[in-house]
Amino acid sequence: MKKFIFFIVLLGLFNQTQAQDDLLGMLQAEAPNKAVPVIATFKAPRVITGQSIEHTAAKHLNFVILHRFGEINGGAYTLFGIDQANIRLAFDYGLTDRLQVGLARSSVGKVYDGSLKYKILAQSKGKKAIPFSLGYYGNVAINTLEWANPNRNNFFTSRMSFFNQLNIAKKFGDKFSLQVSPTMIHYNLVGPKAYDNTTYALGVSGSIKLSRSIRFNFETYPRLTGRDQLSSSGLKTYDYIGVGFDIETGGHVFQLMFCNGNGMLEQQMASETTTTWTDAGIRLGFNISRTFSFDNKPKGKAW
Repeated sequence: MKKFIFFIVLLGLFNQTQAQDDLLGMLQAEAPNKAVPVIATFKAPRVITGQSIEHTAAKHLNFVILHRFGEINGGAYTLFGIDQANIRLAFDYGLTDRLQVGLARSSVGKVYDGSLKYKILAQSKGKKAIPFSLGYYGNVAINTLEWANPNRNNFFTSRMSFFNQLNIAKKFGDKFSLQVSPTMIHYNLVGPKAYDNTTYALGVSGSIKLSRSIRFNFETYPRLTGRDQLSSSGLKTYDYIGVGFDIETGGHVFQLMFCNGNGMLEQQMASETTTTWTDAGIRLGFNISRTFSFDNKPKGKAW
């Protein structure tokens, strides 16, 4: 909780010291008495694996392929992890510019999940400005692996897990964005009865602009509880850490990263990471997205 309070205070104390960009400058010049929205706090709806404050636009469908190779400490025998791979397919649809729903399937755990993302507050600058953005993200996931013991009385609800998160983000000028994400993960079924079903974590992520088309991103999800609990497979768990780059190409963002998390479902990332950076248990990965528009509004007369 001390970390959480520190970052909330940090977000409140910092003020933007640089212009957001030329577009925002022109908007504010035209309407000096109105709040101007701050755009592109992050370049994609995901920072790396975890969610960012950004949303899929209204009446747009964003199809994302998330891909993670194996651990690089496998050496040349596994071509530093290239021989192994896990994948997640996600479909996110913008009902409005602030409300997004999604469906996805992950190869890790053969998990299907449905998600909802809502922006409560949007950062703005100028008169009556809002100093930060605030959003909610949550999902419900179902593990479809075969039962380890099919002869016992197994319950469907034991397959379910839940992820709830608040995203508090602020863009500082045109170069740097920071996000703090208080997080709750709940599994209906855990290993030993002594384990807690619910784990709390505090996500911290950010983005640094390197050029017009490249940004450096980082994210970590240190757990506040459940640090001594083992994974569902009985392995020791570690805090997730990821670093990567956003590369804008032709209006789309290609994301390249290194992280120690195998699972790309948010609750797997935050509570089921079983390798660590200190022993080169990191993985190369990438996200590729393609957006489809279902906005049939006329674009204007053709002359």
